Amino acid sequence: MKEKIISLVTVELTKRSSLFFILIFTTVMVFESTIVDFSSYSGVRIPMWLNVGIFLIFSILFLISSPILLNYVRKITSRDSYQAMPLSLRYLQMIVSVTMILTGSIILIIIVQMLFLNKYSLILLEVQTYLSYLSALIFLSFLVFMFVGWLTSKRNYIIMLYTIAFSLASVNLVVSLIYIESYFSFSTLPDVKPYPITSYIVNLPGSPITESLSVVYDILSLSSFLLMWVATAILLGQYRNKIGRIRFFSLMSIPLIYYMFPFQNYFGDVFFVLLLSSPVVFSVIYVLIFSATKQVGALLFSLSFWTASSLVHHDRVYKSLLICSIGMLILFSSIEIAPLRSHIYPPYGLITEAFLPLGAYLLLFGIFTSAQHISQDAKLRKEFYKSAESQLSLLKNIGVSQMEKQFEDKIKFLQQRSSLSERIEEPQLEEETVKKILHDVLNELYYSKKDNEKK
Repeated sequence: MKEKIISLVTVELTKRSSLFFILIFTTVMVFESTIVDFSSYSGVRIPMWLNVGIFLIFSILFLISSPILLNYVRKITSRDSYQAMPLSLRYLQMIVSVTMILTGSIILIIIVQMLFLNKYSLILLEVQTYLSYLSALIFLSFLVFMFVGWLTSKRNYIIMLYTIAFSLASVNLVVSLIYIESYFSFSTLPDVKPYPITSYIVNLPGSPITESLSVVYDILSLSSFLLMWVATAILLGQYRNKIGRIRFFSLMSIPLIYYMFPFQNYFGDVFFVLLLSSPVVFSVIYVLIFSATKQVGALLFSLSFWTASSLVHHDRVYKSLLICSIGMLILFSSIEIAPLRSHIYPPYGLITEAFLPLGAYLLLFGIFTSAQHISQDAKLRKEFYKSAESQLSLLKNIGVSQMEKQFEDKIKFLQQRSSLSERIEEPQLEEETVKKILHDVLNELYYSKKDNEKK
C-alpha cells in the first residue's frame, strides 16, 4: 500500500518533465520577487483576495512538487545506489524529508490563520526562515566539502571554480539569514494583518547594520555569480564551434550584463535624470525589467547540466544530471531576501524561501550520485575520455577524483587494520606505490585521448 502511494506522487524524470519543473519554479520565484516591488513603486493596490489567491496557488505548487521530487530521489536511492551512499548522506536524506514536512506544516498553518483569523503569526515566518536557511546551509556545506575533497585529489580549474562559487554561496546564506533576522527584530507586533503592500514598504525600518549587510550580500552574490558564469561558459564552450564564437559570447554575455546592470548604482546611477523626471513610471518599468536577474542567471547555470544529460547514455547519470539542473536553478533563484524583509500580507517570499533547502539537497544528491556512478563504471569513464564534449569535463574530473578518493580510503582502511600487526612500513610503501600507479594509468588515459584527437 505504501509503495502504491509513493508511486502516485512520483513521475519519471525526463528532459521534458525536468524543464517543466524548471519553468514552474522560475515563474513562482520571479513573480514573488516582482509583485512586492511593483506594488510599492507603482502604488497599485492589488485586491487582497487576489493576493491571497496567488499565495494559495504558489503554496499548492510547492506542496505538490516537493514530495514528487523527493520521492523520485528516494526511488533512485532505493535501487542500487543507496548502499553506496555514505552514512552522512543518508542522514541528509532524512533531514531534507523532515525539513519539507515541517515547512509544509508551517505553510498550512499560515494559510489557515489567513483564511479564518485574517492574519498570520510573524513567529511562524521567522521559524521557517531559520529552518530553510540552516538546512540549506548544511546541504551546501556538504557539497563544498565534497568539492574540496575532489580538488585535493585532482587539481582542476573547473572543480576549483565550482568550489569557490559554492563556498561564497554558503557564506551568502549566512549573511542573508542575519540580514533578514535584523528586520524581524525591528517588528514589535506579533501578527501580520492585511494592510496594503505599500504601507509595509513605506514603514520598513533600517539601520547602518542592515545597510552594511546589504552591501556584503551584493558583493557575495555578484562574486559567486561571476565564478559560476565562468564555469558555465567553459562547460558550454563546445557550442562556440556550432554557432560561432561571436554569437556564442553574445548569448553568454546577455545574462551576465542583465545580472550586473542593477549594480550600476554603486558606480553612479546612469538613470538618475530619468528617475527625477518621472519617478513612478521609471521605477515601475525598471522593476518589471530587472526583477528576474537571479532567475535568469540560475537558468543559465542549470542549462549546462540539463544539456549535458543528453550526452550521457548511462541512465543513472542521465537522471542525476537532470536532478542537478533542477537543484542548480532552485538554489541560485531562491537566495532572494527582498520580499522576506518586508514580511507583508500575504507572506510573499515564503514559498521561494521554502524551496531553498530542496534545491541545495537536489544539487548535492545529483552531483554526488553522478560522481559515484562514474567512479565505479570503467566503461563509462572510457566513453567520457573518448568524448570531446566540454560539458562532460566536470563529470570526468569529479568521477576520477571520486575514484581516487575511494581508492585512498580503502588503502587507509587496510593500513589501519595492518597497524595491529608488526608489518607497518610495508602497507605505507604499498600506498605510495599504488597511488603512483593510479596516477600513471590516469595520465596514460589522458594522453592517449589527446593522441587520438590529433590523429
